[in-house]
Amino acid sequence: MFFRKITSRSNGKEYTYLKLIENYREGDKVKQRVIANLGSMDKLTPDKVSGLIAGLSKICGVSRQPGNLETKKILRYGEVLAIHRVWELLDVDGIIRDVVASPNRDDESINIPLLVELMAINQVIQPQHKQAISDWYKCLYMPSLSGKELSAQHFYRALDVVADYKEELEKRLFEKLTSLTHINTDLAFCRLTTGMIEPAPRMELNLTAYGKYIIGEPEEYQKVDFGLLVSRDGMPLGHRVLRESSDDWELRSVMDYLKANFDTDRCIFIGERNIMSNPNLEILVAHNYDYIIGSKLMTRQKRELFINEWYANRHEFQEVSEDLWFKEIRDGDIRYLLCSNPTGSEQVKALLGERLHDIENELRAVQKAVEDRRGINGKPAFNKNLPVFKDSYCRKYFEWHYNENAKEFSFRRRDDLLEQDGMLAGAFLLESNNNFLRGQEVIKAYTGLALMAESFREIKNFEPWPNLLHAELKVSANIFVCVLAVILEKFLERLLRQAGLTFDVRQALLMLEDIKIVINQLDDQEFKSLTHISKHQDDILNAIGLPKEHRTVV
Repeated sequence: MFFRKITSRSNGKEYTYLKLIENYREGDKVKQRVIANLGSMDKLTPDKVSGLIAGLSKICGVSRQPGNLETKKILRYGEVLAIHRVWELLDVDGIIRDVVASPNRDDESINIPLLVELMAINQVIQPQHKQAISDWYKCLYMPSLSGKELSAQHFYRALDVVADYKEELEKRLFEKLTSLTHINTDLAFCRLTTGMIEPAPRMELNLTAYGKYIIGEPEEYQKVDFGLLVSRDGMPLGHRVLRESSDDWELRSVMDYLKANFDTDRCIFIGERNIMSNPNLEILVAHNYDYIIGSKLMTRQKRELFINEWYANRHEFQEVSEDLWFKEIRDGDIRYLLCSNPTGSEQVKALLGERLHDIENELRAVQKAVEDRRGINGKPAFNKNLPVFKDSYCRKYFEWHYNENAKEFSFRRRDDLLEQDGMLAGAFLLESNNNFLRGQEVIKAYTGLALMAESFREIKNFEPWPNLLHAELKVSANIFVCVLAVILEKFLERLLRQAGLTFDVRQALLMLEDIKIVINQLDDQEFKSLTHISKHQDDILNAIGLPKEHRTVV
């Protein structure tokens, strides 16, 4: 039992009452009922409260001597509550239960939706310290975890099931999303990306069926190539695992999958052209798929093109945002977009300037040492093996000379090169054969998906313990959890925007992270308390449909 303040309004006035509430179970659900109404808070003076406590203690035979209060645990709650709320709105629990339900499964006792939710929460929160999820989940406060003991095997069995139903799960999630919000699927993007999966788990051979066991030393990280499928307005749809060197039929299968599951006929593939050749990009170009290919200005020709255009024709660059400008150049059917980030450029120049200032001070010290030792016989005036001369920044941005005859040391900082490199640091080039999208949308699609792909750079294995006996993972399940996490974030972002809040998702989750559940113990009684909720935190929780009465701690 616990007390609760109830606030109501009447004729423009606000009234607050105190009620005694009891929790009770009805089936699998926890419900509440009012045991007693203690009247208006205005009439409950300190003396009356003390009298009530004294009377209750006397009737129950309880001593009123101060007890021994001890804090047992502090659990994460705010961000977990928000993510769980989005999980409920999307009915992910129900979707998973419907899709994976099978009378032939031998793991009916495992709560697959709960296990997947915990992995998705872990992916959204991205805890700083790596920890097996079978240990990490214990730092969360979720009523559904009450009385549960989850092992590594539970999580891997859940992933095994998800791998078998991945495509149907993606389809059903999309259907639920479209029933709640508009998703623009007149075209989709397929971001070709690479993820690194943590080492395989250490466990006994007979404890899990996840993946295929192999005798031998596991690689430190496993590389996986895949296509991340995203709607035109940035909502993740799903993914397709690809071979490192795909054939045309694999890219065609991406198109077929988009049509069958999301009713999307058109797809633009997005990738990176780096120093190493990328076979998938060559297939895109050869078979005339729509593509957007990004690259750094690695070659001298590209660097000179950008510098000439930026200095001579800066007025022809168009603004995408405050931090991003571009100029489009056409060569037949191919569009080239020179992109510049002036803010990023200035930041790089400032950082470089600080580093070069330190090197300059070291070179001045060398110069002074040479002058001080001049004329001293038997003592070398100059040492070319000093660490400063091996520094890569010194070698690139400084020219120095030592005159043995005159015993003089001189140096010059290459400010022209610093200016050029600073400018190029915020620049990149996009190449596209698509004539449907405007230049601004091409750039926003590329930069937005590049940022999204960063969250897939390291794909969690959730139990990263290497051993001689390890599993060849069904990687699609691990990637599915990553996609699901981004869907939860994107839907949360839409709820915040609809409520008129300007926080981005990361800021909102960071603020909610400060809301904790404290598990206290007074003598032999355990009770929970909720930390203070600020106005900003309250606004966020209200925006996602969690008013005060829905934040109950059971």
